[in-house]
Amino acid sequence: MNFKILPYSVAVLILCSGYTITQSVSANQPLVIAQSIWKIFSSPAGGFRILMPGTPTEAKQKVNTKNGTVEVNLFTVERQQEDVKYTVAYIDYPEEYIELLKSNNMVEAAIEAGKKTALQNAKGTLISEEKISLGGYSGKEINYTKPGDKIIKQRIFLVNKRLYQISAETSKQKQKYLTKSISGFCDSFTLLPK
Repeated sequence: MNFKILPYSVAVLILCSGYTITQSVSANQPLVIAQSIWKIFSSPAGGFRILMPGTPTEAKQKVNTKNGTVEVNLFTVERQQEDVKYTVAYIDYPEEYIELLKSNNMVEAAIEAGKKTALQNAKGTLISEEKISLGGYSGKEINYTKPGDKIIKQRIFLVNKRLYQISAETSKQKQKYLTKSISGFCDSFTLLPK
C-alpha cells in the first residue's frame, strides 16, 4: 500500500463527504426587530387613547362660537415625508348648553353643526358622510376635499359635554397608499374608562 496517496485520499474523502465548517453562534446575540412608528397615545385630561405615528404636538386655541368662547385642545402628528397629518381635537362645552341640546333632542343637530363648521373652515367639499357611534355615543364620519388637492377623513363624536374630532389629512395623490394607516388611526380611537 502506498502511504503517500493516503493523505490525498483522506482530503478528497473529507471534501466530498459534505463536511462543513460552521461558525459558533452565541445565544445572547442581540436580535434586531423593526420597531413600528405607531404608538398608543393617551390623554388622561382628554379622556381618550389612540394610535399615533409618533409623539403628538399639543396646542390650544380659543374659538368664538354662538355660545361664547371655547378652547380647542389639539394633538397633532405631521408626517411630511408621507404628506399626511393626524389630529385629535376636543372641545368642552358648558354644561347648560349640553343639557339644552339633550332636553330638545338636538344632539344630532350639534354633530351636524360640527360637520358644517369643519367643512366651512376648510372651504371643503363633502364627498361622503355616515352616521356612526362610539360606545353608545352618536357620531358622524365625513370625507371631504379642500383646496390644495387635500382629502380629509374626519370623525366627530359628542360624549357628554365634550365634542371630539379625529381627522387625517393627506393629498389625493398619497391617499391610496395611506388608506390602511388612516383607517387604523381612526378606528383606534377609544375613550378612557372613568
